[in-house]
Formats: sequence, C-alpha cells, structure tokens
Amino acid sequence: MKWDRDGVHVPTVAVNLSAVHFRNRALPEHIAALLKDHNLKPARLTVEITESVMMDNSRDTEEVLQSIRNIGCGLSMDDFGTGYSSLSRLTRLPLTEIKIDRSFINDFEHDTNAQAVTMAVIGIGSRLGMTVVTEGVETEQQRDLLEKLNCDVMQGYLFAKPL
Repeated sequence: MKWDRDGVHVPTVAVNLSAVHFRNRALPEHIAALLKDHNLKPARLTVEITESVMMDNSRDTEEVLQSIRNIGCGLSMDDFGTGYSSLSRLTRLPLTEIKIDRSFINDFEHDTNAQAVTMAVIGIGSRLGMTVVTEGVETEQQRDLLEKLNCDVMQGYLFAKPL
C-alpha cells in the first residue's frame, strides 16, 4: 500500500510461507481478510510454497492450496528441482508459477546438463500454463540463454539486489 501511495507500482509481491502454515485450514480466510483490510487485489499476491508442502499429501493441505487459488492469489513452487519434486504432483497442484532454483544457473553458460534441465522445466511449466521464474541470474550471457529458452521471468543480481 505504501508503494502504491508513493507511486511505485509493484504488480505482484511473493511471500514465502512454511509448510506449517498450509496445515492451518484458516489460512485462506486470514489471507483474504488481510487483502480486504489493506484494499489489495488478490492477483497482486503470490504465495510461495516449498517442496515439502508439495510432498505433503494431506487433504487439508490440498484444500488450503486450492482455497488460496480460489481467492485469486497466485501459488508459486519455490526452488523447484532441488529436492524430491514429483512431476505427477506438480500436475495436480493449483500452481500458477514455478521458480527454478539458482543452483541450476550458477555455471549455466558452460554446463550443458543445467541448460538441458532448465529447458525441460521451462517447457513443462509453459505447457502446464505456469509462469516460469529463474532465480540467480547474474550475467548478460545467462540472461541471453534464458531468453532463447523462452523463460518468462528472471530475477537476480543482474537486475537488482534483493529488496
């Protein structure tokens, strides 16, 4: 709200929540109330989940995630590819975005294996209708390669320090 008042338009803000938060069935109501109290549109909030949330097969967690999406908020899988992600689970969650972990980008210019995995994740995300974000972009060469792979969004020191 302060940014809006100051004329700084930030289209979406991503907020990391722990796996414990998603076991709380009241979380969607809490998020909706905060958005209403601060007069913010749900589409301006993306809730980031970790792979531990993704692997939680409980019905409560799935219902909480779906309720957050039903409010109109985005759901992002943070640090995708670093743990035990299940591709079948990826297709069942109401995600709007996946974030490729920076560990794939560290030596991206020279590591053809990292390039192949990144290209595959971008393709999967695109075909599932998700925005694909690549973390840790630090060089022009990394940016150029990711643009050629049709990566939707890039973040890293090349663009700005963490805010």
